[in-house]
Amino acid sequence: MRPSRSLILLAAALVLAPSAPLPAQSNKALDITEEILDRFFTAHEKEKNESSGLSSELQDTDAKIAKFEQCKRDFEAAGSATGSRLGGIAARVAIKAKCGASDADGYRKERERIMAGPENSAAAAGGFKVPEYRNLRDRLRGYLNGDRSGFTKGALDLLKSREGRLAATFGISMNSGGGGGRGMRTPAVWTTDFAWIWISQLFAVQYLSGATMFEKDYAPGDWTKWTVKVEDEEEVQTVERAFIGRQADGGEWWRMKTVTISGDEADTVSLEALFRPEPDNDYLQKLVRMRAKLPGNDEPQEMMVPEQWATWNMMGAFPYKPTQESIDGATIGMEDVKTAAGTFRAKHVRFGQGGGTLEWWLVDESVGGWVKFAAVDNDKQPRYTMELAGRGTGAKSELGVVIK
Repeated sequence: MRPSRSLILLAAALVLAPSAPLPAQSNKALDITEEILDRFFTAHEKEKNESSGLSSELQDTDAKIAKFEQCKRDFEAAGSATGSRLGGIAARVAIKAKCGASDADGYRKERERIMAGPENSAAAAGGFKVPEYRNLRDRLRGYLNGDRSGFTKGALDLLKSREGRLAATFGISMNSGGGGGRGMRTPAVWTTDFAWIWISQLFAVQYLSGATMFEKDYAPGDWTKWTVKVEDEEEVQTVERAFIGRQADGGEWWRMKTVTISGDEADTVSLEALFRPEPDNDYLQKLVRMRAKLPGNDEPQEMMVPEQWATWNMMGAFPYKPTQESIDGATIGMEDVKTAAGTFRAKHVRFGQGGGTLEWWLVDESVGGWVKFAAVDNDKQPRYTMELAGRGTGAKSELGVVIK
């Protein structure tokens, strides 16, 4: 299996005594008191209890939302990588044709209908109006995700002192150091959903660019390391890909380790995943298992692989390889390319696209068969580059994978 094919590619009792209402929101900072926070804990517990019997319906609806959002992200990432800028009706028609709907509003309304009963009961139990309860719940969840905006200083001091109770209420862990932000910065809260959103974004950024279109097979033990840069992003990311080994049933284990550097901060995520080829399709691989070592964890963990995100088109934005005649016509010539892994004599291939060009530097004797990719705008400035930083053999599992 080619690494591009193996590593491409994520929720009515009324109170007898009235309570003080939540302070009006408008554009003012939210001031939360201990009394309001205690009422919220009561309300949220009520919501969890009443929604527990709806888990099957919610999971089904959430799966539809997640599947649509992933399809839409992949579609938009492909459009961005290839210079396409669909808009308005054209974009909605294209997305509906590819993803089965033009937006997720219908699915979200269905979720709201399912949750209306538990939310009404929760608001009543806490002495809130339903919109007040929803707003407070979402703002508190945002706080746990690193969003400190829109709160008074007194509210922030209170929330800081009650972070443990908040995290337990929402069933997540805290990372007070923050995170999130632009590009591939890691999220502050590594729940299952956040982890898979990040992983899917990572796959889309790297593979939907088209960088790996000419990639050659790796042998078991082969590994490469790449430097990834995106225009207007301060972060620099290095990515290691390694073919750990092939199982007796044909499944292949691959490692993707990323180090994202932003200023003085560095976040490392290590993933080891098992892929199986889809029958009768060389370019579809099914992700069936994953182990990961995520920020904040001392040991690797087994990850839940969502069924709806499991099959990846390893050609990414390009459903087919170009013809040999097309490659010949796009070949600029042989050039010396200097990278962190050394200087290579490479074949420079350039294809046109709206807004610029896509360019590859191909080296047959290098692991994977290429050493650099760039998406270049009309001003000859690279918007996205991926460049070889290291290569070698002898890769083995670092996360306790046993290859059978």
